[in-house]
Amino acid sequence: MVIDSDSDFYRLACAVPLHIGTTAELANRGIELLVRRDDLIDDGLSGNKAYKLFYNLRAAREAGHTRLLSFGGAYSNHLYALAMAGARYSFSTVGIVRGARPTLLSPTLIDAEQAGMQLVFIGRDEYRQKTLTHLLGDWRRQFGDFYLIPEGGAGLLGARGMSLATQALEAQLKGGYTGVCVACGTGTSLAGLAAGLVAAGRSDKPALGFSVLKGDGDLGTGIAKTYTDLCASRGLGEAESVKSAANWRLISGFHAGGYGKKHPAYLFDFWRSFERETGIPLDPVYTLKMIWGIHCLAQQGYWSRGSRIVAIHSGGLQGRRGFVCP
Repeated sequence: MVIDSDSDFYRLACAVPLHIGTTAELANRGIELLVRRDDLIDDGLSGNKAYKLFYNLRAAREAGHTRLLSFGGAYSNHLYALAMAGARYSFSTVGIVRGARPTLLSPTLIDAEQAGMQLVFIGRDEYRQKTLTHLLGDWRRQFGDFYLIPEGGAGLLGARGMSLATQALEAQLKGGYTGVCVACGTGTSLAGLAAGLVAAGRSDKPALGFSVLKGDGDLGTGIAKTYTDLCASRGLGEAESVKSAANWRLISGFHAGGYGKKHPAYLFDFWRSFERETGIPLDPVYTLKMIWGIHCLAQQGYWSRGSRIVAIHSGGLQGRRGFVCP
């Protein structure tokens, strides 16, 4: 991955392979599934994290920062990717981790620490207030000045990076697809993909986000704001008209118990079956739930025969180590 050139990164995105993910179940319903393997874009900075960090790393470097600070849980793909980015591009990194430090770190945090990330564990109540001025001030006194990246790479810069993925997809398929799907945590990826479709002249193509959260809360509101702001910042029409014609949908009900929870047996069965049929490895927290959701919607007749669906593989395969894998 490169962070100095939009064109070089875009060329890298255009080279991401599309693998056939059509199972017998989908084929029987006349639906083709293509999995865009963004998990292969880079060894350490894979999936949507590569895109969401791209402009954040650029902004940090241009502002003269040498230290990055962000937030996440014990199995955070974001902190893992940030630690790898810091080691590669000579940033020192600080990860503020939700919860008390355990006796044994997760494999994700072990890798992050070995890559040079300083881990700071704070209680869950304090974590909910992590961006308050006094806490940020405490960390600046402790670590020195830093560039703050929102949890999960959320925000306008993260969404702007994700918009490159759909523009690259359009260059690959030239409109030959029905819609694009992605798993949602913060919703930044969904907002960026939808805005990218607008920028590519494909506002007729819907972007569907499958929430991995048990309770969506204000997730939809946040997605709408990021999408509208990103479209407006790129001159893609007046904010209100873009908002009213939004080409994205947030799909709920496929969280399988909630974020990071133990999977029910039926989801493990689906996981094994899909990987056996397609040979495409899935991460258990995000992409698995999206692919399962796609199959459930197909069974409900959501897509018509002849549909060609693209699913974004958002990486995070290192997180399989925290689960009993198929």
